[in-house]
Amino acid sequence: MDVSNAKFATKAVHAGQMPEEKTGALIAPLFMNSTYVWTSEKMERYLHGDKAGIFTYGRSRNPTQNDLQDKVKTLEGAEAALSTASGMAAIALAVMQAAHSGDHVIANKTVYGGTYALMTKIFEELKIEVTFVDDMKPATLDAALRPNTKVVYSETMANPTLSVANLTEIAQWAKAHKVTSIIDSTFTSPYLVRPLEFGIDVVVHSTTKYINGHGDIIGGIIAGSFEFVDAIRSSMYQELGPVPSPFSCWLQLRGLKTLHLRMKQHCANALALAQWLEKQDAVEKVIYPGLESHPDHELAKKQFGGLGYGGIVTFIMKGDDIESPKKVIDNCHLAKYCVSLGDLDTLIEQPATMTHGKIDREERYKMGVTDGMIRVSVGVEDIDDIIADFDHAFKALG
Repeated sequence: MDVSNAKFATKAVHAGQMPEEKTGALIAPLFMNSTYVWTSEKMERYLHGDKAGIFTYGRSRNPTQNDLQDKVKTLEGAEAALSTASGMAAIALAVMQAAHSGDHVIANKTVYGGTYALMTKIFEELKIEVTFVDDMKPATLDAALRPNTKVVYSETMANPTLSVANLTEIAQWAKAHKVTSIIDSTFTSPYLVRPLEFGIDVVVHSTTKYINGHGDIIGGIIAGSFEFVDAIRSSMYQELGPVPSPFSCWLQLRGLKTLHLRMKQHCANALALAQWLEKQDAVEKVIYPGLESHPDHELAKKQFGGLGYGGIVTFIMKGDDIESPKKVIDNCHLAKYCVSLGDLDTLIEQPATMTHGKIDREERYKMGVTDGMIRVSVGVEDIDDIIADFDHAFKALG
């Protein structure tokens, strides 16, 4: 069934999945194979470059993985997609396909802590230099541009400060300077925004989060042009081996069927919690693009098409000390003290000691990640119960 012109919800349910031919099973079976039987005809086609429908070895292709990639490429409006064993694998492969030893990358100063470590440690060893900039405005990018700049990298919403990237400006700047634009769209998922539609070259996700949505797998995905994605799959992907398990892909297919339903509830609950937090005396600042107080509110409204503003709410406790967040977190019972995000459950964490805990305090503050900051991945529980949980935690502060 070709659903390429269908609405998003229909794509989420049907794209990449057809009833299994032999039995008529509605949900495609899980292929756990590591290797596949050849025929002379298949070998002849393969050697002449016709690889359609031919599977050789699980480190290259798998039918279940292909279904997942087809679904994500349809949702993102991409020519191709490639599933990886983790979100960090997706980020690393995407950047390293466009930038090599001696090349230069421009990145937003505020990124996920794991991305920062990749760019400041691993890339340094590979002699890929990264310049972190205060914002992604064209003038700022112009100032950072070098003759060897190959990549401009940002997140749709910065983790955890929730600044919103202007995708059109980034894409136009990148094309004008022949630089590959890569966007980590984990926080928004393709439900809220599809960066390729704005002219971005490559989008990556940690599928561990909203794309899977159930807290039971680790995964990542890269989406973009066929040429870019296939170049990764046929080289670094096979040689480095960051391949997802077929079962992980099967679970992600299951999760994607309800992405539109889950995201609606995440967004609605997050907005309600943010509005409640703004009224609390113990809170210095609430950061959520759905609030008019957010500096990128109008951009987010336009870019996300009025569908919502994501499921992440960040706030800073008064006094901005390292202990206040711990007291709030320890007194939450419904919200679970965990890393990660995008689960059905509400998750709460302190970026200064968790996602960004390995970054020097001075550098962390430059990113806007302060000691008193709390990041909430708002789940799909009843919003009254979520608010009651935080109300109990604030009252416990005394």
